[in-house]
Amino acid sequence: MARTFRAAAAASAVAAAVLLGGCSGDDGEPRRDASGNVTETADAADVFDVRVGDCLGDFGDSEQVEDVAVVPCDGEHAQEVYATGQVPDGELPGDDDLRAQAVELCTTEFQTYVGLAYEESALDFTWLQPTAQSWDQGDRELVCLVYDPAGPVTGSLQGANR
Repeated sequence: MARTFRAAAAASAVAAAVLLGGCSGDDGEPRRDASGNVTETADAADVFDVRVGDCLGDFGDSEQVEDVAVVPCDGEHAQEVYATGQVPDGELPGDDDLRAQAVELCTTEFQTYVGLAYEESALDFTWLQPTAQSWDQGDRELVCLVYDPAGPVTGSLQGANR
C-alpha cells in the first residue's frame, strides 16, 4: 500500500524549537473521550486523521509528514491543530499559492481559536499542506497549527489570549 504525506511549511523565518511529547499509544490511533478529546497518546497517528483541537508532538523539520504523535493537551506538546480548510479542486497550486492560501486561512482563524489577533500574539503558526502525491489521491486539506516559539506548552492554546 502506498503511503502518502503532507508537506509541512513554516509561516515565519523562525522555526519552532519544540520537543517531542512522550508517546505511549501502540495502535496508531489516539483514544478519545465522548467529546472527541484525546485521552491517550498515539505515537504514530496518520497525519490525515488529526482534528481541530488535537495536540501534537514535534515532527521536527521534516518537509513531508506522514505520522504524528497525538497527545492529550493537558500534557506537554509542541503544537495544536486550530483550523482546517480546503484548497479548491483543479491542478495542485504552486508553493507560493498554497502558502498564500494557508497564511490567509491560518491568520483569519487564529483569533477565533487563540482569543487574540495573530499580530498581537506571542504565539506563532505553521501548517500542513498537500504534496503532489497526496493531491493525486484527493487530499485538498490545509491544517493550521499553533505553537509557542519559546518551546513546548502544557494545556490547550485554545482561548490562551497570549
